Amino acid sequence: MALTAAEIVETAHELVGDYGLQDVSMRRVAAELGVAPGALYYHVPNKQELLRRVGHRILQPLHRAEGGPLALFSRLREAVLPFRDGADLILIAYALDPQLPPVPALQAALAQDEYEAAQAAETAGQLMRYALGALAVEQNAVLFGASGQDGEPLYTAGLQRLLRTGPVSDEPG
Repeated sequence: MALTAAEIVETAHELVGDYGLQDVSMRRVAAELGVAPGALYYHVPNKQELLRRVGHRILQPLHRAEGGPLALFSRLREAVLPFRDGADLILIAYALDPQLPPVPALQAALAQDEYEAAQAAETAGQLMRYALGALAVEQNAVLFGASGQDGEPLYTAGLQRLLRTGPVSDEPG
């Protein structure tokens, strides 16, 4: 049976879920699939691209902004936090692909909230950076046993504050 990119991504996805980001390497994925590491490179050019694809796989359900931006970010949190190192993985994937889901859906939702296209794109980027940073801090605090405030209320409050400011104008107030 021929090896496919989908099998490679699925295996890396499982490894992230089972062992975390640090234990995912091209050699480990190849070993899990019973192939030589070089066989992977025909389908996936490098580890970064593999992680980007795993990020897309995790965020696949976030292509639509049903319920608006806050509901979309709640679903982002639900998709990312169950994976050990999920927030760090999505940070890497987002750095490699700024149009990673849910960015297009978020831009569309913001445009419906009367943001101009450029403002919607800029605001979506700002919100994603906040959300992914907040999720990474929350997830790492749990991984390292640090106690602190409950993550979800803090995460949501920050997003609400950012969204409440509305579109930013370059004109003097």
